[in-house]
Amino acid sequence: MNRSSRLIELLFPDKCPFCGRMIRSGGSDEKLYCDSCRDDLIFYEQADTLPHEALDRILRLYVPMRYYSLAKKAMLRYKFNSEEWLYRPFSMIMHRFLSNNGGYDDIDIITCVPVSKKRYAKRGYDQSRLIARKLSELSGKPFRDLLERIDAGNKNRVTSAENYAQRAADRRFNALDEGLELYNARILLVDDIFTTGSTLNECGGILLEHGALYVNAACLMSGRQDIYYSAGEETA
Repeated sequence: MNRSSRLIELLFPDKCPFCGRMIRSGGSDEKLYCDSCRDDLIFYEQADTLPHEALDRILRLYVPMRYYSLAKKAMLRYKFNSEEWLYRPFSMIMHRFLSNNGGYDDIDIITCVPVSKKRYAKRGYDQSRLIARKLSELSGKPFRDLLERIDAGNKNRVTSAENYAQRAADRRFNALDEGLELYNARILLVDDIFTTGSTLNECGGILLEHGALYVNAACLMSGRQDIYYSAGEETA
C-alpha cells in the first residue's frame, strides 16, 4: 500500500460511505456503514453461479450489493467526485462477501479491469485497482496488473496473435504484457459495477487466451434484475 492510501485510511477511518456520518468501528467487527443507511441498502445473499448469457468467459460471479439509491450515489461519488477514501469500506464489503462465499478458495491471482490512461490522469486513481489491491492485502492472494485499456487514439494497437486482428476495431483491452503466460492460473477479476457484462467478458477472454485455467469475477454492485437478492444487512 502506498503512502497516499495509508494517509486516506488515517483521515477517513470512521465515516459511513453512504451518508458520510461518523460511525464507531474497529477490530474484526468493524462497522462499515451506519444504522440509518442499513435499511436502504440491498445486499445479495450469495455468489451467482453462471452461466449468464451475458458472461460466457466468466466461470463464477460475485456481487454483494444492488446498484440502487444510496449505494448508487456512493459509487458515483467514488468514480467521479474524487472520494478515493471509499475504496476502503467498499473493499471490506467485497472482502466479507468473498470470504462468506468461498471466493478466495479457488483462485491464485487477483487482477482488475483497468481504467484508461486519460481517465486515470483526470481522476488520479483507478477505482477497481484500489479495491483489488485491498482485497489482495486482506486475503493474502497476490495482486498482478494483467490488463490495459486501449485509449481511443490507440485503438489499432494489437498483439501479434492472428486471432486478435479481426477484432481489433472493437477491442477495448489488451494484455499488459504481450508475452503474458498465465500457466493455468485461476484468476479473480475485479471491477466496480456489473452491467451488460461486455467488459468482464472481454477481459476474461484475454486472460483465458493467455493461459488462465478460468476467470471468476467480482463486482461491488449491479443493477441487473436477474441476480437474486434479499434486502437487509450482509451476512456476518
